[in-house]
Amino acid sequence: MTLILDPDPAVPVVSAQLWVETGSLHEGAILGSGVSHFLEHMVFKGGGEFGADELATVVQAAGGHWNAYTTFDRTVYYIDGPASGLETFLKVLAAMVFAPAIPEEEFEKEKDVIRREIDMGLDDPDDVASRLMFSTAFAADPRRHPVIGHRALFDAIRYEDLTGYHRSRYTPDRCCLCIAGDFDAEVMRESIQALFGKFARGTGAEPVVPQDGVQLGPRRGRASFAVPASRISLAWKIPPLGHPDVPAYDLAAAVLGRGRSARLYRRLREERELALEISAWSWSQAGRDGLFAVSAEVEPEKRDELVGAILRELADFPSSVLDDELAKARRQIAASQFKTLTSVSGRATDLASNWHEARDLDFTRRYLAALNATTAADVRRAMARLTEDQLTLTTLDPEDAPPSASLRPNVRQRPEPECVTLPNGAVIALLPDHRVPVFAAQVAVRAGLVSEIPENAGLNTLLASTLPQGTIRRSAAELAGLLESHGATLGAASGNNALLAQLSGLSPDLSTLLPLFSEVLAEPAFHGDSIQREKASQMASLRESLEDPLSTAFRLARHHLFDGSGYGLPSLGSEESLTKLDRFALSAHHSRHFQGSNLVLALAGDFDPGHAREVLAEGIGRLPEGTPWIPPAVATTGDFEIEAFLPKKQAVLTLAYPGCSALAPERFALRMIQEWCSDMAGPLFTRIREDLGLAYQVGATQFHGHDTGFFGFYMATDPSQVDLAQRELSSEIAKIAEQGIPEEAFERVRATVLSSLAIGMQSPASIARLSAIDVLFGLGVTHHRELAGIFQALTPGEVKAAAGSLLGSTPVVVRVLPREATH
Repeated sequence: MTLILDPDPAVPVVSAQLWVETGSLHEGAILGSGVSHFLEHMVFKGGGEFGADELATVVQAAGGHWNAYTTFDRTVYYIDGPASGLETFLKVLAAMVFAPAIPEEEFEKEKDVIRREIDMGLDDPDDVASRLMFSTAFAADPRRHPVIGHRALFDAIRYEDLTGYHRSRYTPDRCCLCIAGDFDAEVMRESIQALFGKFARGTGAEPVVPQDGVQLGPRRGRASFAVPASRISLAWKIPPLGHPDVPAYDLAAAVLGRGRSARLYRRLREERELALEISAWSWSQAGRDGLFAVSAEVEPEKRDELVGAILRELADFPSSVLDDELAKARRQIAASQFKTLTSVSGRATDLASNWHEARDLDFTRRYLAALNATTAADVRRAMARLTEDQLTLTTLDPEDAPPSASLRPNVRQRPEPECVTLPNGAVIALLPDHRVPVFAAQVAVRAGLVSEIPENAGLNTLLASTLPQGTIRRSAAELAGLLESHGATLGAASGNNALLAQLSGLSPDLSTLLPLFSEVLAEPAFHGDSIQREKASQMASLRESLEDPLSTAFRLARHHLFDGSGYGLPSLGSEESLTKLDRFALSAHHSRHFQGSNLVLALAGDFDPGHAREVLAEGIGRLPEGTPWIPPAVATTGDFEIEAFLPKKQAVLTLAYPGCSALAPERFALRMIQEWCSDMAGPLFTRIREDLGLAYQVGATQFHGHDTGFFGFYMATDPSQVDLAQRELSSEIAKIAEQGIPEEAFERVRATVLSSLAIGMQSPASIARLSAIDVLFGLGVTHHRELAGIFQALTPGEVKAAAGSLLGSTPVVVRVLPREATH
């Protein structure tokens, strides 16, 4: 077994990842069955000294956050959590991966769970479009099969197939254990030898894995789906990782389709308005052909014109001037890589991936060097090979649409945060951290969903998407080009209680980027063409959400719980309200809310506080002081039962209760209840999913409001079992209302919450976001650092009281059922 250790005492957090070099490529005689993914599920049923329920409780008690995933060529098990839990995490990984129980009595029950997961994928247009593209591009290569498997082949898996696959593939010589974070390497080597050294090497025999031959002509695939817009993909085979042309394709993909200033986005979405969304990407694996692709969403009537326009752009690409755009692409890729390395989980993934793909822990650095050495001539030569004869074109159309016509940081001491109030009332929170040369600025503005009425629903979402689309001084293309030439990202989003805008970039560029951010906030242009494009994209998202069972369930639950106003409005708006929104509405909303007295900006990362104060005072200080915006009072109603019907395979159930405010003392107890209800060791998962096999997806979610929030339970189940599922869910909720969290589980839940807090405070972007929202609600700039102590002081009695208060009312119940279902 390969062992990779990356000790770093900067934060008391670790990530332990066990990579098994087996995936859907390696399924041999039962290729396409999804047995690799099935085995990933089954090893969580206990192993070694741990029983079926003990794995989850032990991990939770140690504060661990665990999960796994299966891809074409790997299965990865990982646990992130506090450094104090590392020994426990390794014991669990050793037991579940190399000595799993794989109980036969759980075999058929877990099969039913995965069948629901397969159904969920077949209900997801992105999943369906991806399957269509891979199955068309690859003819013999096993990647033509979905990792989760085809339903018929999955149904045919026998218990002996599963256990035999484990014996042959889950062997130490096919595994890499990577640990990053706060630990002693010498001590850890001894522990790992004791835990893993007893497992036997495998036979070394490998299944025959076919590869595609040379593609001799274009390939096309088409399917229809309940979507409002077509999804198209144009893909070409490219060489495996390690070929000198691979960096050229990565750079070309960034030039063509990475960001708002990318060629395809700028020319085909912004200027010609052919695409609703468009991007380009390059994907390579070691030893196997990869793909270079352009993916887009487009209105069906513009689909064929867009395909032609994309092909012309690619045909013209080799003869175009590239030097400036390649420099920007290199900066973008470097910035993205640096951001990945800000967390222990990201560093562990980077190292393990390097070993898995290249057997070279330094492969990331070598690859970035190869990118820097790739010339414009190299890119032109590589792109000239992407001819129409080698094209794979796939289209997922609406059901009524006609067919187509044809890197690692240095650890330094972090200075203490500080808050500054500008003369115009804006509050600036500064949180320096010099470990990685990046920064993030987060603005929080009092507005959000609660500031809307039914007639202008969707206004905040549209304002957020339009805000970065140019300023009075610069066009959208100029703004995007300037940002992306510095490897920076700027975006905005709308929440329940606030409008949020975030900028991130490399620290040497702070003096250039922060004034640009202030310009976007103070002087947005709201160009009519930008508004129309973003409205079209938002309308497409709205229509798609109306066809999604879980989105529909939550939309109806919120609507009835909040009596159709405030938090009860759909964040994307309605077709009627979205149609009416215009430049005047956006400008008026911006003028009312983007005022100093309504705004907090938090800056986190690598910067000089004195210099940052000067730059922000000059930029954010230009906003008018204004008057504080006071959110309206929220009224709630209950005792509703609603049914809705969609042409889907799954049923979704939600139960919604009035939650608490953002400053309510019980919010910490409710966080514990949410974790208890969402965790794999909690009552909903163990009773409804594991014991009864009623649901693939079950859990709880919440948000806090200015005065009243939302707390909801949800589950996805088989339509024939929805009545039983609702009774069982209601029964478990009643137990929680009466008993709270049992004392034997309380410390496990607390450990998970505390671990989640620590993991969520690693990157500058997350720190800036937490601080901006806290200060907006009147809390201190270091409130996020106080949370661990608050949760440590919570008692089971306090949580029980909060549970009883929360769940004492009659909820709003929503059932979303397949249209053909009868009850």
